[in-house]
Amino acid sequence: MLIREKRPQGSLYPQITQAPTNYFDFLNYFRGGHTIDNNLTAGVIAISTQANLLKSAIASGHLTLTKNMANPDDSVADIVLTDEGAEQLITPQDRQHCKLAVELARQSIHENDGEPHPYVGAVVVKDGVVIATGYRGETGEGRHGEYCALRKLNDDVDNVDLRDCTVYTTLEPCSIRKSGKTPCTTRLINGKVARVVYGLADKDETVFGHSSLEEAGIEVDLFPKTLRQELLLLNKKWSDTRRQPEVMPPPNDTPPKATQSYNKPGTAMTDNIHLFFRPPKDTGGFYTIEDIGRNVLACGRTFDEAAVKWHQIDTQKVLIEKLNRQGGLCGDQRLRLG
Repeated sequence: MLIREKRPQGSLYPQITQAPTNYFDFLNYFRGGHTIDNNLTAGVIAISTQANLLKSAIASGHLTLTKNMANPDDSVADIVLTDEGAEQLITPQDRQHCKLAVELARQSIHENDGEPHPYVGAVVVKDGVVIATGYRGETGEGRHGEYCALRKLNDDVDNVDLRDCTVYTTLEPCSIRKSGKTPCTTRLINGKVARVVYGLADKDETVFGHSSLEEAGIEVDLFPKTLRQELLLLNKKWSDTRRQPEVMPPPNDTPPKATQSYNKPGTAMTDNIHLFFRPPKDTGGFYTIEDIGRNVLACGRTFDEAAVKWHQIDTQKVLIEKLNRQGGLCGDQRLRLG
């Protein structure tokens, strides 16, 4: 794994000789990146099989080696698998299953709400055999492709056994759903899936399926580049709507329905972040989520719409920014966090 924090002087770092000696396994070892002792020219290290594999992989563009910036005073290097390197790890069987997922994605049935939606196909494979497939909207309006595939394995889709399975999905699995719905990433993790291969990364900042899967110890791969390009074109209309700048309304001068504070470990309480969920002052106004400086961070036309964003911000603070929740007040069950 990559070392991202400064270590005490004299710390020992992983050696390149700890990596496998088979080229395929060697590349796979650096999936997600590894920090090593940059002593590659020293004695027995320089003549090791792994050091020679590293030279070949860098020359082929399959791996990159850069200085570890967290420990600039030490001779430490970060080795990362490139896109070209990841392509080497895709087997013919993987390509076949990825192509099937793309074909399924083209069958997606979109909601009739005037909004663009993604084309998503999913394939579940165990021991080389396809055991379930699905595409967006196949079993009901708005249902995600992964959901439709998992539902075929168990009507109780929150209790699907995915051990020893690989799930191929054309879009990075979702991380957050509206109240009462379970994110696809959560279902995959709870099902103990062995591996997830996806095609298109979701540009929405509330989607962090890739990170969550890796944190759960699940192997994550990407579709071959040619298929990723195909999915980019197929989903361009929808993808272009992601991360659009949102024009915020003015802050509400109303008593908050909920408050929440966050603290970064090791910092003073005076550095806490304080958030407020405020109702509109007038009929037809926006519900707002504001910080202590009266800056509007998110808003919603309805209570439920704003509540979803309230929970999304909390997820961002706790899971991504690694902040701790401090004291908070909540007068509505739908806004309770944790």
